[in-house]
Amino acid sequence: MHSRAVKTWIMTALTLLVMTGIFLFSGADGTRSGMQSGIFAGLLFWMNPEDASFLVRKTAHFTIYLVLGLCMNGTLREWGIHSRSRRAFLSVLLCFLYACSDEWHQTYVPGRAGQIRDVLLDTAGSLTGTVAAILIQRPGHRRRKNGTGV
Repeated sequence: MHSRAVKTWIMTALTLLVMTGIFLFSGADGTRSGMQSGIFAGLLFWMNPEDASFLVRKTAHFTIYLVLGLCMNGTLREWGIHSRSRRAFLSVLLCFLYACSDEWHQTYVPGRAGQIRDVLLDTAGSLTGTVAAILIQRPGHRRRKNGTGV
């Protein structure tokens, strides 16, 4: 197998792994999800416990979708979408659609609820990850026309 194909499958697998992680965390019932948040919220001992839990949960949303945005952008690049603007648009769109499906999934989990503000936060995270991926992309990776880089 060529190294390009290996890289494509690795990026695809990473993206699917992050999506699976999101799905599994969303499948945790309200009690378990609260306990998971509470572990990290306890580190913010100077804050009101309810505020700390809220901050931890929302930071987790943003961060995991930032990682998904990074992975999605890389996957789309490896699958041959070389236009940065097209790749960015598709990356954020796919992450947004996944965030919508994730929140819908949570409406079926006891003690959980789907929230539009979480979709917006997830999308902001994926946009941040996508922009970061584009900014850190190696300049030489761009497709070159006529050898000029234009």
